[in-house]
Amino acid sequence: MLLKAASFFICAISLTCSFRSFSQFSFEYSNTIPVKIGTDTLQNGWGGGLNYAQFSDFDYDFDGDADLFVFDRSSDNIRVFTQEDAGGKHYELANNAKVHFPPDLKYRTTLVDYDADGRKDIFTYGIGGLKVYRNTGDLANGLQWELYLESVYTQLPSSYTTLYVSSSDIPAIVDVDGDGDTDVLSFHIGGSHVNYHQNQSMELYGIPDSLIFVLKNECWGKFGESAQNNSVVLNDPSYPCVGGEISNPEGSENMHRSVHVGSTLLALDYDNSGVMDLVLGDGSYNNLCLLLNSGSTVNADSPMISVDYAFPSNTTPVDLNSFPASFYLDVDFDGIRDLLVCPNAVNVSLNERSVYFYKNVGSDVLPTFVYVTDNFLQAQMIDHGAGSIPVFFDYNEDGLEDLVVANYYRYKPVSDKESTIALYLNTGTLSDPVFTFVDDDFLNLAAQGFSLRSVPTFGDLDNDGDDDLFLGRMDGTLVYYENTSVGSGAVFSTPVSNYTDNNSVVISTSAYCHPQLFDLNNDGLLDLILGKKNGNVAYYRNTGTLTVPNF
Repeated sequence: MLLKAASFFICAISLTCSFRSFSQFSFEYSNTIPVKIGTDTLQNGWGGGLNYAQFSDFDYDFDGDADLFVFDRSSDNIRVFTQEDAGGKHYELANNAKVHFPPDLKYRTTLVDYDADGRKDIFTYGIGGLKVYRNTGDLANGLQWELYLESVYTQLPSSYTTLYVSSSDIPAIVDVDGDGDTDVLSFHIGGSHVNYHQNQSMELYGIPDSLIFVLKNECWGKFGESAQNNSVVLNDPSYPCVGGEISNPEGSENMHRSVHVGSTLLALDYDNSGVMDLVLGDGSYNNLCLLLNSGSTVNADSPMISVDYAFPSNTTPVDLNSFPASFYLDVDFDGIRDLLVCPNAVNVSLNERSVYFYKNVGSDVLPTFVYVTDNFLQAQMIDHGAGSIPVFFDYNEDGLEDLVVANYYRYKPVSDKESTIALYLNTGTLSDPVFTFVDDDFLNLAAQGFSLRSVPTFGDLDNDGDDDLFLGRMDGTLVYYENTSVGSGAVFSTPVSNYTDNNSVVISTSAYCHPQLFDLNNDGLLDLILGKKNGNVAYYRNTGTLTVPNF
């Protein structure tokens, strides 16, 4: 879940009275308020959660160690977690790191040091392919970027054109042939074969400071993917796999047989043979495939010789519902690269407990991945799916504001999507709040099959000293819950759906009702303000009494 409002509701604890008196206030970011699950304090409680993350390592603060760059495809959101040593090595969220990156990063973003200057550069989506920003930062000036290529080009057999990468894909941007410059492996526009675009920087200039590509091989690894499923055809007998390398870019371009629906590629020398192997993820499938290359010499047009459809098969294999993407980097600070896996399919795959961490218990040149957890980083954050809606409410009537976190939905493989509300009790004090997790399905919305995107607002509508509840629904209507507590904590009565106004007409915004209870006209009665999907706001004045509202 992306807690975009985190900074707001952390500060809002001390600002409740300011709202009522309309005094001027300002906000500053703070991550010092503890969030706990049981007796454990979360390392990055206000870290914002993760949905469909892509991972790279780089030195964000120029202190000489590797920090973690996280690009979330669900919102093109950027976060950086710096490597910290105090209390043992760990990752800590860097405040507002997004402002230090170009604003147009979208779909996919990976960091690769293409020019070998010790600073990792940005490869992101450009129209039809790739865009590149060069890292020009330093310790004195901090992180700086300059646009290096608006679009990356490659020499095809018949033309010099954009190096095609589908917006849904994650290509392998890596030194395939071991000559020191950065090459690209990506699926052809037809989607059945992998193209190898060889960087000519070393060949032309002897230094890896350029991105000049030639289509070296139209069917790298000599395998093809089925047009019907994600099965792999080794030594594919169809064109272009029978044609071998393209040593000179001449001839004709050819369209291939399948329709591309999305693929993720991770290239690594898994068996230490000297030639890159491939980890492949596909749209609509929950597994990763490991393809081992038979060769021992680069650029020898060697074929893939085996496929493992349940990678890593030596441990708990990847099972991520749809379209897994894999990332090879050290995340446990032992100097050996590990494996992270996360969905690349926005809105149709897991959005909590969705980052698999496989520890490399082998070596950096001969990895052995062992499953550790399915919620890397997420276990240390408030994360309850997608589209968080945080609201304060004194649930146990102890004078401390507790926290409820509603959501748009959380994805479940069986039930598809469900709306929930999580409850965190304030177990601290008025001046030093501590939020402790209690329940991830407060009010049992998931069990009731409640509509997606349920938005809560609380207020005492019957003057009995406790706060009642309205839930705005995705269909635009309201559900009313009366709080019948007698002082020992909230007890909500049977919900009243399709809540009506003073004319007995169902109150509705048509879609995406976002309610707020607030005394807008300062008459001592809570009025009802509804945000609408189209950006408009509806105002329902409370013309009732302190004990019987009438909107």
